[in-house]
Amino acid sequence: MENSASVDEAKPVRKKRFGVFKISPFMVIPSRRVGFALFLKQGETYVLYAEKGVLLADIHKSRLTRLGVDHLYVKVEDYAAYTSYLQENLLQLLYDEDIPVAERARVWNDAAVSLAREAFTRDLPKRTGKREFLKIKKLVNSSLKFLARADAIRELTRFIAEGEEVFLHGIGVMVMTLSVMNTYVKDEDLLVAVGMGAMFHDIGKLELPETLFFRHRESLNKEERELVESHPALGVGVCSSLPLPQETLQCILFHHERMDGSGYPSGAHGEMLPSYVKVLSLCNEYDNLIRGTSLVKKLTPFEALTRIKSRKTAHDPEMLTMLISVLSKAKLT
Repeated sequence: MENSASVDEAKPVRKKRFGVFKISPFMVIPSRRVGFALFLKQGETYVLYAEKGVLLADIHKSRLTRLGVDHLYVKVEDYAAYTSYLQENLLQLLYDEDIPVAERARVWNDAAVSLAREAFTRDLPKRTGKREFLKIKKLVNSSLKFLARADAIRELTRFIAEGEEVFLHGIGVMVMTLSVMNTYVKDEDLLVAVGMGAMFHDIGKLELPETLFFRHRESLNKEERELVESHPALGVGVCSSLPLPQETLQCILFHHERMDGSGYPSGAHGEMLPSYVKVLSLCNEYDNLIRGTSLVKKLTPFEALTRIKSRKTAHDPEMLTMLISVLSKAKLT
């Protein structure tokens, strides 16, 4: 094994010496170098399996299978190197039918979270913002066919419906928006543009005091409500220097508009709204309902759909039917 120790020869490293996280042995891709060390767990100790920088080969996978290894371990300090490895190899991992869909869903989520967290926790100056957005674009483009699979959506829901952070909500909305649009849109450029818009639809919230979004709307005064309702326009401003298509910007600006004109910031309604905005608006509300917050109890998919249906004029009934169909095929309702 090039640049690595066998299980028998490896020197044990005691568990208390460093933090680790689990990864699937399916993440070992032949002909790839890893920028992190891989460990096996034996009792309460971690044994070095492959050193940082090792060139992986087919023998690694066969050896792990022979040993019956369910998990490998990576040092917490190497998390960035691991997620970079996932991002670089995501396309191959997502469409490898030898890897269980559940594992591929986990990989996709890890890659998406690492990219989105980095983008949403920066001030997005011009010199770095463009790079981060291009990484997200690559992620969306690589994911289109995977997000069209009912079994992938079912598995992804185990990861994407938790957490109040803006970027986690963006991931959830992107997954559901693309899963619906995949049922009737074949234009990949449009799908990528809308996927980007879904991911970043709430980025304008980063320009406002976080406390505004952790209070009941009824408790806000007129000025505070106006600030909250300004976040779509602020989001477009944040993204104005980036090479984004018009559809992406429309998604960011109009994601709170409603079919009956009751939304904001413009009160646009009906046919004034592109179909992809109608999908995003619907999926945005759906994700908010199933995600919940510290103030609002999270709902089941069935409860969320019932709540949405009760607002008869807010959303396009055709898009709602498509969302219900996607959730039904994924066995989520």
